[in-house]
Amino acid sequence: MVRPRARIIQTSRDSVELPKATGGGSQYRDAVTVTWVDETPTAGAAATNLTFGLERVPIHTVMAETFLSRNLVEDAAFNIVQWLAESYAQAMAMDEDNQFLVGDGNGKPEGILPSSGITALGTGQRVSSGVADALAWDGLASMAWKLDAQYRQNAAWIGEKASYEAIAKLKDGDGQYLWREAYGNNATQGGPSAPRTLLGYPVLEQEGMPTIAASAYPLLLCDLRGYVVADRIGLSIERYLDSSTARINQVVYVARRRLGGQVLEPWRFAVQYVSA
Repeated sequence: MVRPRARIIQTSRDSVELPKATGGGSQYRDAVTVTWVDETPTAGAAATNLTFGLERVPIHTVMAETFLSRNLVEDAAFNIVQWLAESYAQAMAMDEDNQFLVGDGNGKPEGILPSSGITALGTGQRVSSGVADALAWDGLASMAWKLDAQYRQNAAWIGEKASYEAIAKLKDGDGQYLWREAYGNNATQGGPSAPRTLLGYPVLEQEGMPTIAASAYPLLLCDLRGYVVADRIGLSIERYLDSSTARINQVVYVARRRLGGQVLEPWRFAVQYVSA
């Protein structure tokens, strides 16, 4: 889910350093501005104060191994090695999504919401729910206005199913559901399987996101171009048969990837904080 929407780079090193504009303001985040001048502008009239820092993205290694009976590999009615490769690919795709969202950065990618807190984004991107231990409609509405206009156009919600279920149950004083987009024209349409938007923004589900609890961060509204994924080595699967495995009639398959990831532009993210 994250990868197709993030910024992807390829590297041949064990880390990559990316230029990151510093300074700037709410609208001109890169600190690059333009100046309208007359026919003979004075020297320096169009100068812009562009400054850079460097963001280091370390590369990490993820592995999985499976021991199989040699008899099973030889006698299976289907291509068990191909099945194993597909299972590895699926597991690693799901796991990288989890790490891109909540990875702690220790030997793995640093997620948007590291388990140590809101470090990657900073409290400036935080919107309080306004209700203890729960989500509220006003808190959700404030999320969109936390993002500047140029980042809202590609924004999407990210949360796990229980969070969306809680939002779908929010009602007004007359008992009417507030999330009308989740139900279609009436309460019998739509539902969990229907394509949905929330306050006009697409809804993405990811079960690795935190659940609703006091001081938790269960929802993001973000343009994922603010997250960078650095690929070093794609998925490889190697087969090993040596004396230690042959003597017990087994063969081992080892899957391996190398990649990194972290937030590069935190201003593209708004995060919902559940009030304590």
